[in-house]
Amino acid sequence: MPQHLKRLIGVFVIFILFFLVMRQVLRPKSFGELGHFRADAIYENTLRPMHYAVADSCTKCHKDIRSDKDLGFHAKLKCEVCHGPALKHATFANKFKNKQLPDSLVLYKPGERKDCAVCHQRNAARIKITFDTINTTMIHQVDIMKHHPVDPKTNAALKCIDCHNPHQP
Repeated sequence: MPQHLKRLIGVFVIFILFFLVMRQVLRPKSFGELGHFRADAIYENTLRPMHYAVADSCTKCHKDIRSDKDLGFHAKLKCEVCHGPALKHATFANKFKNKQLPDSLVLYKPGERKDCAVCHQRNAARIKITFDTINTTMIHQVDIMKHHPVDPKTNAALKCIDCHNPHQP
């Protein structure tokens, strides 16, 4: 066998041995107990603080908005997708009935064009909507550079919510 092949085989053997040793050193102890995952990851995730509430917790106080939303295209969308994590709000807001909520409990109210554009801006990577079929799994996309309505009185750009109800677009 030629000398250069012996050296190449030797390098491969050293590389494979190095790989196997490093795999044993770096692999977590609980890896593989639950398939191709770390079993300890489940426990570690339970230690993390919760931020999101259950969708039904919004309905307790906001029945009118929920019933309005259930009739629109956003019916399957959870409230926290737009309004942010609401666990603190859902837990403590009932203590402030008919009072001003503290800032820590006030949820984000999206109203700017950039808020709607997170999902609705035209994106070549998304599936195109065909208007001759109704498919609620697709997101209606808008080119926000072309669809840019202006208030004729003030000549200022309108927000999406000036024309569209976000709970029932």
